[in-house]
Amino acid sequence: MSKLIVLAGIPGSGKSYLCSLVKKIKKSHVYIVSSDELRNLITGDQADLSKDAVMWKMFHELPTIYAKDPDGVVFLDATHATVEYRTKSIEHLVPLFDKVCLIVFQLDKGLVDNQNIAREHPVPQNVLDFFYDNFDDVSEGDRKFFSDIYIIKNKDELPHIIDKI
Repeated sequence: MSKLIVLAGIPGSGKSYLCSLVKKIKKSHVYIVSSDELRNLITGDQADLSKDAVMWKMFHELPTIYAKDPDGVVFLDATHATVEYRTKSIEHLVPLFDKVCLIVFQLDKGLVDNQNIAREHPVPQNVLDFFYDNFDDVSEGDRKFFSDIYIIKNKDELPHIIDKI
């Protein structure tokens, strides 16, 4: 069964970490489409937003290739801060997958801020604050759109989520 998994969370909340854990455990049929990695590939710097039009085009086209694997699990690793972005930007992908799931990271702000500082490329605090102020909680729109929604409020929940993937 193919799955598209949309990750939503503030930078530094653990989205990429979850992807790496799943890839390590499952080993095959796991595809990660990461906005940071694509920016790095295109510009050499994941913080360089100058070629974002190209990056987002690739971000939304790569899953169409990975959807051809009937056992594939495709992660969309980006902030996905708003309900509109989580749903409308991926509508074209929904028919390609058996299941479309949402995983929302809602960890404590202090923990996320500390994890961000520890990252190789920390996001500036003013940008994090912007995301905190503009991040949409799970809504009725999300509930209607996604077949499954998982909310991670603490890192101890990761093994349980991984089992469900």
